[in-house]
Amino acid sequence: MSEGRLSRCLRGELENLKGKLILEAGSGAGRFSEILLKRGATLHSFDYSAAVEANAANNGDSDRLTLVQADMLQMPFPSGSYDYVICLGVLQHTPNPEDSIRALWKMVRPGGRLVVDHYRWNLWLRLPPPLGDAEKLYRWLVLRLPKKKRLAATRAITKFWFPIYWRFRESRWARRILARTAGIHFYYGIFDLRDREEHLQWALLDTHDGMTDHYKHYRTEGEIRKVLEELGAEDIRVDVGGNGVEAYCRKPGGTSG
Repeated sequence: MSEGRLSRCLRGELENLKGKLILEAGSGAGRFSEILLKRGATLHSFDYSAAVEANAANNGDSDRLTLVQADMLQMPFPSGSYDYVICLGVLQHTPNPEDSIRALWKMVRPGGRLVVDHYRWNLWLRLPPPLGDAEKLYRWLVLRLPKKKRLAATRAITKFWFPIYWRFRESRWARRILARTAGIHFYYGIFDLRDREEHLQWALLDTHDGMTDHYKHYRTEGEIRKVLEELGAEDIRVDVGGNGVEAYCRKPGGTSG
């Protein structure tokens, strides 16, 4: 799944990364780092959180990986140097996504590519329950708890609602109603997971992710495109898919290979 998402965002260029210098902004535990390294890229990667420790454990044996803990607005890497700057699953969680895109753009070499995605704005995500999804209400409550109690809270919410979701997993209408009252992440019929236990584990992980992020921004395709146009990007491609809005563009000058 990670490879498919990365390949789609790179617009089919995943197989052409051998020898390329890539900056990965927001590595997490290294789900994309692993794929980029397997394709022969030289990778400079960072994350704001201690997730870099997990990435080091997963991918740290590669001599083509440089991994640091850093802020996107203060990246300890040379600007204007990278064939690809990739930032997936991150921008919506930064204080100002437009400032983050501008910071990433500075790192792209002339002729290089910037590849990003962002949560997509839609009315369902903005309207309060029961008109919209219930996650935003639970998130509001969870974020008012001390940080040490948030994991236990999202776990309790998920374990309470999951059996009900599972019981009505074949009913689209029941799940729509549940989304307006429970708001947990549930992927039956969306991802091909093995069994009930795997569905539960995904629900626990992604519900926690969705209810505890400090920043959660949404942008339309037009808003993302506008930022890239203002930067002077070329070959701009903005589509809806995967995480929401997926964008690819090239910096003028240099060589495109």
